[in-house]
Amino acid sequence: MEQDPAEDTHAGTGRDDPVDGGHVVALAAIVGAVLVLLALLLALGVRWLAAEAATAGSQRALEIAQAPGGTDGDAQAAARGLTTSVSLITDVDVTIARVGDLVTVTVTAHDRLGGAVSRSSTGPLIRFVPQTRAVP
Repeated sequence: MEQDPAEDTHAGTGRDDPVDGGHVVALAAIVGAVLVLLALLLALGVRWLAAEAATAGSQRALEIAQAPGGTDGDAQAAARGLTTSVSLITDVDVTIARVGDLVTVTVTAHDRLGGAVSRSSTGPLIRFVPQTRAVP
């Protein structure tokens, strides 16, 4: 049985290829994979930014807590101020622990995506020790 060339079996499609469904599925899979990769990249970027903000906050708070006359309240305020200067950080927890001559500051930064990153900095207390000179 011979087909009449004037008869269009794919009326309205404008295509001669009867198997177009595979191309649409492949395109949908590729677009979906690209969107998942972009979302993953966004999440990793926000986590990295939160970690950097927490690190900066803990180091600055340690400098204040180590200094003679530096109070825990001043150190906590500096850590909160520096860490929340990044607009993606919603909340900050700051803990300061003193054990002997060591001070440890831990800053936990909570980001807008619901994650939290903690960073700690440790160092000795800074004390002024006057130097004595032998008089000749």
